[in-house]
Amino acid sequence: MAAPTPLNPQRFFGEVGGDPVALFHLRHANGMEVAVSNLGAKVLQILVPDRDGVPGDVALGYDSLAALQAGAPSMGAFIGRYAGRIAQARYTLDGTAYTLDANAGPHCIHGGPNGSRHRVFSAHQDAPDQLTLRLRFEPSVDRHPGIVDLTLSYRLTDGHALVIEHEAVAVCTASPASPASFTPHIFFNLDGPGERLIDDHHLQVRADQLLAADADNVATGERGPLDGHALDLRRPRRLGELPDIDHAYELAGSTHGGLRRVAQAHSPVSGRTLDVWTTEPVMQVYTAGALGTGAAPDIGKHGVVHRPRAGLCLEPQQYPNAMNCPGFPLNRVGMETPYRARTEYRFGTRD
Repeated sequence: MAAPTPLNPQRFFGEVGGDPVALFHLRHANGMEVAVSNLGAKVLQILVPDRDGVPGDVALGYDSLAALQAGAPSMGAFIGRYAGRIAQARYTLDGTAYTLDANAGPHCIHGGPNGSRHRVFSAHQDAPDQLTLRLRFEPSVDRHPGIVDLTLSYRLTDGHALVIEHEAVAVCTASPASPASFTPHIFFNLDGPGERLIDDHHLQVRADQLLAADADNVATGERGPLDGHALDLRRPRRLGELPDIDHAYELAGSTHGGLRRVAQAHSPVSGRTLDVWTTEPVMQVYTAGALGTGAAPDIGKHGVVHRPRAGLCLEPQQYPNAMNCPGFPLNRVGMETPYRARTEYRFGTRD
């Protein structure tokens, strides 16, 4: 089988909102390649070998700027300033009420209509295998309090890993501390972004509890036991035997804050594995049940039409809707309290 063709950077040159957009290729000596657009810091292609040593693409994405703009806004994006749904697009902190822009019915999702997935990052390729991106969040743009500067790094390592690190810092002492929760939203398919769905993938998540959500999938602040639950993933489960998943898991070891392995996906078809390591306390698991269900087809790379369950998202983050849930820890960025986190997606193979 021929190796997949790396995305063409010339098809991504342009401007969005007056800011220049480009595609950056990260390459490691071990043959791993990752393509990232600075529009939304979106990871659009990941090339790693299968059990036979044949490289393949394990990320859904798009092959031009026009397709990227027309496609699913979260695909491959780095989400902020606050991941997940915020109930009724409002909250109160320190006695001050904040009203956000709703973009998921009455709720605000993934930073709202001006969240990072819709914005152009400044970008600098520090080395062939490393990219640094930066973005400023301001109340005039997304209605959250405080001005926050985000520095984001994508880096490849010897062990076929994509390392994602971020640091968010407040830039004004006069502003209130800002709620913040960032997450990568890469759509993985260990068999390639073609016609095969993720139903044959097996997934295990090292979690302590499931975070409860209402009918709109907004976190309620309650935790539920995994014992006997249909979505208990503490042992490997074949995804095709489970209903669609779009749930937040409180991860094992979350109180320690150190880097730890929290999940593994495996495809017996390609033999590829994906281990997720993170310092974050929560992970949203999404089997993309809504992908490609809009009025217009969602056309990905090589003309592939994205369908429900064509990708798997494993999104380490802070607690969803925490500003409206007193029982959840709320992560806030102040002058003396930067927000740093690290997530690693480590690829391998097994029989």
